[in-house]
Amino acid sequence: MSVDVVNNSRSKMNITQLRDICAEMLRQGRQQHRLATGIVSRISNNRYEVFAVDSGTGIPQVGDIFDASAVYCREVLEKVRSVAITQIDDTLGMCLHPLYEIVPCEAYISSPLIVDGSVWGTLNYTSFEKRSIPFSGDDIAFNENQAAAIVAAIKKAGL
Repeated sequence: MSVDVVNNSRSKMNITQLRDICAEMLRQGRQQHRLATGIVSRISNNRYEVFAVDSGTGIPQVGDIFDASAVYCREVLEKVRSVAITQIDDTLGMCLHPLYEIVPCEAYISSPLIVDGSVWGTLNYTSFEKRSIPFSGDDIAFNENQAAAIVAAIKKAGL
C-alpha cells in the first residue's frame, strides 16, 4: 500500500480503518523482510503501546503496553532514525538490552513514525531467528516508505 492509496480517500478515517491499513502494511513488510513479527507502536509519556501487530508468534497483542526505555525501539526513539540489526546478541550494547533474556530477538528493523515533528511511534519488524544476510539499503528504504505511508494515514485519522 502506498502513500497515494492512503491519500486517495477524501474522508477522515477512523481508528479501526487506520489499524486495518497498518495491519496490511505489516503483513506486506513481514513478507518483504521475512521476519516473524511486525508492529506499529504508539509512544506517549514513555509508554510503548502496541497499536497494530501482525505476528506469526501470536505475541504481542494490540493494546499491550511496555516502558519505552525497555523495548528494542528505544534506540530508534533516542536517535530518531531507522535502525537495522541482524544479530542483536552479537551487536555491541544490544546483548545487554533489558528485553533480550525475555525476548531474544535476533533480527530487527525499525523506523520512527514522525507526525508534526514529533515521534508518534515506530514501525518495526523482529524475528527470533538469525537473518543470514544484513539488511540492505533497499530494506531500510522499504521500511521508511512504509513508515511515510503510515504517517499519512495517522494524519488522515487525526491522531
